[in-house]
Amino acid sequence: MFERRVALMEKLVLVARKLEWLWLLGLIGYIGNPLFKLFFLSALFMFLDPIFLQSLLQIVGVFYISIANRFNLPSKENYVCKGDYTLPFLGKWTVINGGVEKELSHSWGIFTQRYAYDFVILDDEGKSFAGDNKLADSYYCYEKAIVAPYDGVVVKISNKHKDSRVDGQKAYCDALDIRGNYIVIQHYDHEYSVIAHILQNSFSVTVGDKVRRGQSIAKCGNSGNTSEPHVHFQLQDGKSFFLSSGLPIAFSNINAQAKTNYELADKRSCANNLQTVDNKTYIGRGLEVESMNE
Repeated sequence: MFERRVALMEKLVLVARKLEWLWLLGLIGYIGNPLFKLFFLSALFMFLDPIFLQSLLQIVGVFYISIANRFNLPSKENYVCKGDYTLPFLGKWTVINGGVEKELSHSWGIFTQRYAYDFVILDDEGKSFAGDNKLADSYYCYEKAIVAPYDGVVVKISNKHKDSRVDGQKAYCDALDIRGNYIVIQHYDHEYSVIAHILQNSFSVTVGDKVRRGQSIAKCGNSGNTSEPHVHFQLQDGKSFFLSSGLPIAFSNINAQAKTNYELADKRSCANNLQTVDNKTYIGRGLEVESMNE
């Protein structure tokens, strides 16, 4: 019954997304027929779209986080992780988004996701898939194990959403949440990790479970707002995805090197994507990374 309600809601949201932009026709009312002004009412459909509402929450979060931090946001210069974090997967993956500098950042202006990472698996030709790029299971990382990046307690899990469409280029969100299916783990007071876009029904843990670093907890999927299967990983100072400050992640016990032919997949600069401070490693876009001693 629950799955039916979610499916029905997703269909209603898809209809609302198609209708919400009819408000543009209201502009004709200022040029010709005044009746067209009634189309402005279609903007109300935006408030039936959870993604639109989450976008508003992100904007609110920018102001809230700024004030909460007295306009001094966390950075690698003023914040050191309490935990010794490793990567949330096994084997070699590539950082496709993320870093501790503005030029590399996943989303510098969205403070919760300022230090977030997107990881995929790339071959040496710069491709993340083999075969049909419209099929999720053509992607190398799809259904690969996701592991706990550090010891902690599972405080939240969302497992409501099927995979979104995929073509490897445009981002789709066929879910009611930009995160899709996700997990939140509390590691310390004011230090939580979030892993998103998880494959539905792949969780091997539940809320309240204690997890150990390297423990398998779920599988990589393509749920939520995503252009292809990948692992979204971030550290934040609270449980809320929208009202918490993103924290720079100093990784421990990992190997990192420039990915062969990365420029075939991404033309953006990868400068300053590997930094070491006090035996901690800060990584960025364009690196192939793996945990040591798995």
